[in-house]
Amino acid sequence: MSTKDTLNFISRQLHIYCGLSILILGVIGGIFNFIIFTTLKTFRETTCAFYLAIVSIVNIGQLLTALFVRVLSEGFNTDIRSISWVCKVQITMAGWCNAVSFTELCLTTIDQYVSMSKYRHFSNLRSAQRNILLTCIFWSIYCICFLIYWDTTFGTCTVINSNFAIYVTRFQYPILFGFLPLSTMITFSLLAFYSARTLVSRQVNIVRLSRDRQLTAMTLVHVLFVVITTLPHVIYFTYLLNQISKDPEQVARNNLIFSITVLIDYSSYTVSILFKKSRKSSLLSF
Repeated sequence: MSTKDTLNFISRQLHIYCGLSILILGVIGGIFNFIIFTTLKTFRETTCAFYLAIVSIVNIGQLLTALFVRVLSEGFNTDIRSISWVCKVQITMAGWCNAVSFTELCLTTIDQYVSMSKYRHFSNLRSAQRNILLTCIFWSIYCICFLIYWDTTFGTCTVINSNFAIYVTRFQYPILFGFLPLSTMITFSLLAFYSARTLVSRQVNIVRLSRDRQLTAMTLVHVLFVVITTLPHVIYFTYLLNQISKDPEQVARNNLIFSITVLIDYSSYTVSILFKKSRKSSLLSF
């Protein structure tokens, strides 16, 4: 077996075993998270928990429309996107779920910071519902371009417009779906963490203090996990933009590393295990 074949074999096995494991754990974890945030009395009336409940559902959609299709294609050599309409619908749904998930996570961190600041009157369920609705509408309109500019060419689902391809590879993936939301989440998570630590010195109801600190801990853990698992994929994707190689062995090596970063990225959807622990006790000591 040549080096190229060995690398491709490793990639297939990773998608079959690791990919399927992440898919199953992610779906179960997403359901578990949704149940916690919508039924647990401590959280169900908070805007942060409402955002996280929506994120849990959207993440399940992302796993089923993106990771599952990737496992079929890369692991079992069954690319259902070879059909034109399937290609368009799958890319659109996966892109929408990805965009909404990142946006809601950003809104979660922003809301958690605002809820512990002098602007906390802006943090309420009505505003959260409006923000989620506007987010869904905005990304639905944005994703129309996926229906237009993605199609099947020679059995491969790809961008059919050269200008849009440049936009996708140079801005959408690395910036819009990468560094921009990650930097937003990091910034407001740190601000929320600082605010949570200073709550002790204020005259704050003990129940609210405990709830806010626990929600902040859960949000921080989630964001930290998302950042750690997403950055390798974004960085390597950006690196590949400047790599042009026709050597089959190098292409196979790049594909393997890219596949590993993709699977690491999707592993953030299994973060519900941490949520389970944080429900019983605070995950961080403020």
